Amino acid sequence: MSDHSAELIRIVSECLRKLEEYDKKVSKENVDVNMVKERIEEVRPYLSLLTSKWIPEILYALELKGEMGFNELKHILKISSRVLSDKLQELTNMGLVERMVEERGRGYRSRYRLTDKGKKVVYAMTPFLVGIYVYRI
Repeated sequence: MSDHSAELIRIVSECLRKLEEYDKKVSKENVDVNMVKERIEEVRPYLSLLTSKWIPEILYALELKGEMGFNELKHILKISSRVLSDKLQELTNMGLVERMVEERGRGYRSRYRLTDKGKKVVYAMTPFLVGIYVYRI
């Protein structure tokens, strides 16, 4: 196991330990199940989007590589133009990715980057994804 993998496992384990401690402190008698349901319904569109095919890959590619052009993303991810275009549109509509258009002679070139909101989503997703990967839940 690499040092990087060991560190990720340590971080996820610490997060889980803290959540378990918090869970023991919270009085379950005072939790309003309907309120929890309402909160889950509020974030469901994001959950659906973030768990759909190609979305995590696009977000992490933009986080790791920074600003990228459409064809660069397409080449790195080995994804069809149509699917990439649709997914980038979804991410743009949700405010997670910003599209910049550069005019070049007779045409234009699109470049994409994560918004601040998109970066926060990637950071929030990371322990969840690492935890699933490490613990194979």
